[in-house]
Amino acid sequence: MAFSSHWSAPGHEATSDISWRADDVIERSRQRSMGVHRLDPGRSDPPRVLTATALQDHRLPMEDLLDVARSGMESLFLQIRDAGYVILLTDAHGVAVDFISNPLLDRELRQAGLYLGSCWSEETEGTCAVALANLEQRSITVHHEEHFRVPYRTLSCSAAPLLGVDGQVQAVLDASALYSPDDKRSQHLVLQMVKSTARLIENAQFLKQFDRNLVLRLAGRRDFLEVATEGLLALDEEGRIVAANQAFLQSVGRTPAMLTGAHVEDVFNARMERLLGASLAHPEPLALRLLHSGERCFALARGPRKLTPVTERQRPMLHTPDDKALRELAGNDASMTRNAQQALRVVDKGLAILLQGESGTGKEAFAKAIHEASTRRSKAFVAVNCAAIPDTLIESELFGYKEGAFTGARSKGARGKVQQAHGGTLFLDEIGDMPLAMQTRLLRVLAEREVTPLGSETSVPVDIQIVCATHRDLNELVANGLFRLDLFYRLNGVTLALPSLHERTDKEGLIRQLLQEEGRSLYARAGTASPHALAALQTYHWPGNIRQLKNILRAALALSGGEAIELEHLPLDIQGAMRASLPPPRMLSIGLPASPVDAAAGSERDDLVQVLRAHHWNITHAARSLGICRATVYRRMQKLGIVSPNQQA
Repeated sequence: MAFSSHWSAPGHEATSDISWRADDVIERSRQRSMGVHRLDPGRSDPPRVLTATALQDHRLPMEDLLDVARSGMESLFLQIRDAGYVILLTDAHGVAVDFISNPLLDRELRQAGLYLGSCWSEETEGTCAVALANLEQRSITVHHEEHFRVPYRTLSCSAAPLLGVDGQVQAVLDASALYSPDDKRSQHLVLQMVKSTARLIENAQFLKQFDRNLVLRLAGRRDFLEVATEGLLALDEEGRIVAANQAFLQSVGRTPAMLTGAHVEDVFNARMERLLGASLAHPEPLALRLLHSGERCFALARGPRKLTPVTERQRPMLHTPDDKALRELAGNDASMTRNAQQALRVVDKGLAILLQGESGTGKEAFAKAIHEASTRRSKAFVAVNCAAIPDTLIESELFGYKEGAFTGARSKGARGKVQQAHGGTLFLDEIGDMPLAMQTRLLRVLAEREVTPLGSETSVPVDIQIVCATHRDLNELVANGLFRLDLFYRLNGVTLALPSLHERTDKEGLIRQLLQEEGRSLYARAGTASPHALAALQTYHWPGNIRQLKNILRAALALSGGEAIELEHLPLDIQGAMRASLPPPRMLSIGLPASPVDAAAGSERDDLVQVLRAHHWNITHAARSLGICRATVYRRMQKLGIVSPNQQA
């Protein structure tokens, strides 16, 4: 038998194996559903769908696999979507941890259980494709009446397991249609496509998992080696086998335990030095023979990925040449520094970023800083406030429109925000306020990486980094049916929580920094504030966060005429708490010893009295020497209880 004939068909089962019959497997499952699981086939209750919180517990252990599987799922979906299929990826418990669908069928899919978070175990739903692919570790189609429960008997589902190097099921890939021809043979091609995609995902995951090992990519035919890898072997530095994929194990009739630890020279007629040399030179297929059978195969050797050492000094922030804005926003606050570190680690990794925090915490500024730290910095940063655009206009704002698409449209049409952000970053502020209809369209844009303007039949490819922000609890919105669960998981690849101004440990430094910036903006010099004003600013609770702080500082600087901000320049609610903590000012007789209200006020009073005495109580001359206006001198005198000798009784 030729070497290539040993490789199982995609999905791991050998096509010549007639001892395994799908009809028998389905019948045994139906018997278990009734006798063991005590399920009622006529039960009409809706499918079980996990909450967002419960689903996250199933997704987190699969993060690495989810990243790899998504590309394969999208490719499969593009091939069969027009026939009405959706793609599910479940974990080994039968819980759908990812899925791709046509948003127009959202309601029907949810009712049929073809949705994110749905549970397709045999114990829960009886006979179904996901459960049997998991239990039997083989690909299978369960068609129409073969489903155990009556509500699912219009479905046709084809599923294939994704096996790890230990031979255990990691996940199940499923393609399901709400409606399909009655003849089960119509599903044969779909099943083959699912099996093939499952094999591609397994191989991609293997290559990612063992990227620090020498890996042999094997095939029975030289011509297809680079595009249709069949077997995979990972080797350590000494040439011992660390892992093998299921296709190779089946071709040589070995289990993982039997092959792991064996030396590659005991399997092939090749020296380890030859394999290492092939991985370093220009990759050319090597002709090899299996020692146990003498069969011929071909291999490409991929060397281990070299890791760039990271010094201890580099680790905390992982600086890039353009991360200045992120570092400045982080300040000296621990939680903000952690946010900046995480943002720098995920930037340019193709992950959507979700910023959560109260209104005014600087979410848009943080999104801009992420953009500046990315390779997209030379392209556009486009911000959209989903709460500020009327429902009737948000579709045209986001997706654009063709000329004549609606009354009042521009004669030449208009590009939407999504297209404007092509190559750059699209910032969706207040994403929790986006209407459900627009959520559906946005999901489709993210899934297909293309946008169709209103009134147009032509889709336009788009390449965008998505950063979203909200002050609302998206988990609660999902639970109340106000936000799509699938969109939620598309958008929160990484979630960063921005602290309120009141919670920040570097609030004093932040106030001084913004005070200086606002002063330079208004008067071309750094702004300052008196000790009492600074104390009031620091103790205030700031319900409007950084946005409120900036507005108040600018207004106070305007009222002070560019001089140091005094307590009286601040809003009454900020003054109130501070004034209540100060003793009432008393008149000070010049020449008599002063009793200071506190150390800061006493020092300020003494300094001002000294200046006034030096200028013989001429307010104009004293103000000029201090570099401030006469009105400010009078205000300070009144505040500090200083009375000119000319006015004393």
